[in-house]
Amino acid sequence: MIAGTTELYENGQIRLIPMPTPDPKDPLNMPKWRKWLAIGVICFFGSLALSAEIVIGALIPVFLLEYSGVDPRILNTADFQKISGGSAVGVNPFAILPQGAIPADITKITMLATIPQLTNGIASYLLVPLSIAIGRRPILLFAGACAWAGGFWAAMSTSLDEHIAARAIQGLGAGAVEALIPLIIQDMVFIHQRNKAMSTIVSSQGIIITGLGIASPYIASNFTWRWLYYITSGFGLLAWLGLILFVPETRWKRSAAELSGQKIFPLQPGQIRPELDYQVHSAPTIWTYVGFFHGGFYWKEAGWSMLNTLRTTFFPAVIWATLANGIFIIVNSAAQQLGSFALLAQGWEFQYTGLSVIPFIAATALVYVFGGPVADRVANAATRHNNGSREPEYHLLNVVMPFASGIAGCFIFGYAGQNNVHWAVLLFGSFLVIFAFLTTLSVVNVFIVESYPMWAGPVLVNVSSLRIIIAFFLSSEATAWVAEKGFLNTFALYAEVMIVVSLGIPFLYFLGKRIRLWTAGSVNRVTPIKSTVASLHQHDKAASFVS
Repeated sequence: MIAGTTELYENGQIRLIPMPTPDPKDPLNMPKWRKWLAIGVICFFGSLALSAEIVIGALIPVFLLEYSGVDPRILNTADFQKISGGSAVGVNPFAILPQGAIPADITKITMLATIPQLTNGIASYLLVPLSIAIGRRPILLFAGACAWAGGFWAAMSTSLDEHIAARAIQGLGAGAVEALIPLIIQDMVFIHQRNKAMSTIVSSQGIIITGLGIASPYIASNFTWRWLYYITSGFGLLAWLGLILFVPETRWKRSAAELSGQKIFPLQPGQIRPELDYQVHSAPTIWTYVGFFHGGFYWKEAGWSMLNTLRTTFFPAVIWATLANGIFIIVNSAAQQLGSFALLAQGWEFQYTGLSVIPFIAATALVYVFGGPVADRVANAATRHNNGSREPEYHLLNVVMPFASGIAGCFIFGYAGQNNVHWAVLLFGSFLVIFAFLTTLSVVNVFIVESYPMWAGPVLVNVSSLRIIIAFFLSSEATAWVAEKGFLNTFALYAEVMIVVSLGIPFLYFLGKRIRLWTAGSVNRVTPIKSTVASLHQHDKAASFVS
């Protein structure tokens, strides 16, 4: 069997992949209610962590005034439509400064929105190997603490440099969302459920981001932006307590044969999973769900994971996934930074520009549908058409529509911003970009993990970290590029990059299986072992971390 290829259907019945063990403490054997409760808490934490990044990105005008020595409350009285004269000058960030004000460094101001991306990307290179060495749970809780602690520090900061440093700590906490959380999700759910689980994580951002996004400009321009940090960090502390109580340790050793869904343990006719064996294994306890370090320490495996991260960096599927996610992160970040400037040029009061995040709630609702149940059905239908053999490349069918949406969104958003077209057109372009970004993020994570299940950690680290590091250096320049080149030229360039990257979809769809054979080889078939004790011995001997 080529690595990544699985037999998902047998006699018309769906099979469980990875194959669970008879151990009741196996995360794949976790009760359904506990599993989805854990996913729900992770959704809440991830939404808060990411919303802080997005909400702050829309407050660039506030920080430009604040650190230029101007009271941000002038945003509620200035007539930016008159300043812009109905032209594209309105998107120039310096147009919001009164005459005589000495402007702060716009690049440093923009770093308040982008520096969390950089630390977010770097964090995955450390968080994932550490989660292999000592367990997912302690690392997730460490990251969660960084998220709310960095927010409280930002609220109390007294200078731009200190504010940027606090945002970097926040980004370290949000780093768990990019690679560690997808790794935890794939620890708990079977491959035919992963699109649904991942889309739930991504789409759950909509409600929180919309609520905070609408309120943030009003709070920042009428009271103080510091309250936003207190609010998000306060709720982040509650989410962190939820992680402590409801998200158990999910690290588990599995052999390559188990990851490919082979019947390591004997099954009775009609059975899709082995019976739980309480004679050999102990039942789960409270410590199983809330404890730390009960899986042991595996520093050697963590070292191998870091080497495998280097090893998988230049795999064609990894390179394409990085580029695909990278361009969407850049465009989404640019749209969030510049949307408020475009609305100010149309005569909006700044305190109401938070309404520009409404497309998020519409987009995330569609992400859950098209990135979850629909994506699973499309991949499963292609699997049935292939006589039950599942190829990871089937997930690429689910990114065709997001790419088309993203390309159209770039042109619409750029044209509307350049020509001061009605704000509804601008928000529609933003909606198309957000839908494309979040759907691609969800589907590509599932695709890359299924392509290399034995190296799930390394490939997730590469895709999540490299895309964010690339995005940091390019999205940091978005505001300056628009001021220099114009809205339409900048976003047309983004669309052209998307078109080029989309050419990788048919390439990988038709050649991906051969590439996987070349890069990862094959998995030997094994025969079920009759003795439970003997099977445990072989399982321990052949086991390897999912990472």
